[in-house]
Amino acid sequence: MANGHRLLLENARQVVLVCAHGERFLAGPALRSLAVLEGASLVVGTDGFIKAIGPADVIQRQFSGETFEERIDCSGKCILPGLVDAHTHPVWAGERVHEFAMKLAGATYMDIHQAGGGINFTVERTRQASEEELFCSFQERLQCMMRAGTTLVECKSGYGLNLETELKMLRVIERARRELHLGLSATYCGAHSVPK
Repeated sequence: MANGHRLLLENARQVVLVCAHGERFLAGPALRSLAVLEGASLVVGTDGFIKAIGPADVIQRQFSGETFEERIDCSGKCILPGLVDAHTHPVWAGERVHEFAMKLAGATYMDIHQAGGGINFTVERTRQASEEELFCSFQERLQCMMRAGTTLVECKSGYGLNLETELKMLRVIERARRELHLGLSATYCGAHSVPK
């Protein structure tokens, strides 16, 4: 299957490339000039890497005799690069929605902290949560991120503030890395705050 490829995304209304001339990244004013192809197709190889992007008719001719594990007609759709979330603390327990009402009423972070809220509220709930509870809530958060276009997440610990809980959080991240179809990297952040 030397001529086989994983995926053909064909006939997209637009393909957003970000960089038009092989740049590794854009910065400053160049960020206002994304490269957008109209009426384009994209080929992904069996190794998961993009092999070709270009006008739909050119890609069709170039790959006419080749096979694809999957073909998706993207007519009327836009193909975007995946998003990278490079700083998250997504493993935690203890929703702090109640603090939002306090903020709307004018409370400062220190007011909320002194009332038992803030990071220490989350730390206590995270310490009390089982690995399975943390995994399930983490999985839900990751699924929301994937639906929004995220393809890589750098996951920091930091809501344990003790060795036992920080390691528990890192195990949850590692389990998700093995079980879920999303790029994950783990970062130990044991000094996220000063423990109580």
